[in-house]
Amino acid sequence: MKSFYLLFFAACGLALAGCASSQNQRISQNQALFDSYTPEERRLIRMGQVAVGFDQEQVRMALGSPGRETTVDTSAGKQIVWEYRELRPSLGVSAGGGIGTSGRSGMGIGTGVGVSPDRTKLLKRIEFDRQTGNVSKVESYD
Repeated sequence: MKSFYLLFFAACGLALAGCASSQNQRISQNQALFDSYTPEERRLIRMGQVAVGFDQEQVRMALGSPGRETTVDTSAGKQIVWEYRELRPSLGVSAGGGIGTSGRSGMGIGTGVGVSPDRTKLLKRIEFDRQTGNVSKVESYD
């Protein structure tokens, strides 16, 4: 059981490390575009922040690709919405036993970690103006 937790936390650490470096990768892959932004826009992108007026490329550099993209009707008309979610793993433990035909018995214990789409938490919701393509609204649920 102890080794399971070690593996679980090691995997989480690697996943977080991958997320941290991917922002730098997104910036370096689009370095010329990133350099064309204002100092304030570059600062926000490096911090993983989004501001009203950002275009889709700036949002991608700051946050990565959205987990979900939809179009919604608002009072201002149809808007594009990007959602960023955090996966929430579930941990299960089970035990079982049995007796075989030769009189031998056995018992086992198992653990598992699972993630399903309904076990997520909404972190950010970014709304884009369909006319300009720029961010018109940012909602954070951190």
